[in-house]
Amino acid sequence: MSGPAGQFEGRVAVVTGAAGQVGTAIASTLLQAGASVVGVVRRRPPRQSADSGGGDGRRLFFVRADVRNQQDVKRAVSQAIRQFGKIDILVNNAAARGPTAPVTNLTLKEWQEVLDTNLTGPFLFSRECLKYMVKQNEGQVINISSVVARWAYPLRAPYAASKAALISLTLTLAQEAGCANVRVNAVCPGPVEGKALHGVLNERARVLGISRDEMERRFMGPAALGRKITADDISRMVLFLCSDAARNVTGQVIDVSAGYGLYPGI
Repeated sequence: MSGPAGQFEGRVAVVTGAAGQVGTAIASTLLQAGASVVGVVRRRPPRQSADSGGGDGRRLFFVRADVRNQQDVKRAVSQAIRQFGKIDILVNNAAARGPTAPVTNLTLKEWQEVLDTNLTGPFLFSRECLKYMVKQNEGQVINISSVVARWAYPLRAPYAASKAALISLTLTLAQEAGCANVRVNAVCPGPVEGKALHGVLNERARVLGISRDEMERRFMGPAALGRKITADDISRMVLFLCSDAARNVTGQVIDVSAGYGLYPGI
């Protein structure tokens, strides 16, 4: 589901992690709303450029970049400017899940790889895109964090720490860029139905020595609505935050989680 067709006509969005489940949904929703989208992918793009369909001028352009690499990021942003002439929206969605292990078993490399992707990547893309947004006196940055940023997440310390730090980066950027009419917000998804979550639950069940069914029961217990969310739930929130309806929303951290973690169980 997207917003009214054409409401984002003429706007250009950069979406990192565009080949993944959530990134694909965000890119698709923005395209359907009329935006042009630069999809940043780490590996070979599915296609170099493509029309979004319907012959109405909306376009999707893929660039290949490692969000952890400063030169890759600068090159990707330059390609976006060459292709569309401006950047109105940045969605920092690319993320690494990291290992499932206690801190005592983590290597420095494992820790650093997650922080580099989930925190340094958004910093690098924000730094480059904000330069253009500030000049045009308008823009939106959406950082995809996680509900686990706000509470303990045993066996996934690098992921939780990186997502918590991303919230702090969001708040700081919102204050710094506000004078240039640039809004910065964070979306915190709960468990997202799909392949990635299945892999997380399988690995967690293995490490804890319990059945996959028991792991599912424990993991979904904290959801007030008793269900997982979908990638489309996230993309609809991103669309709202980038819309004129949210023109005075900045520095906010918004859960899209089916009420995951509302009750501490005491």
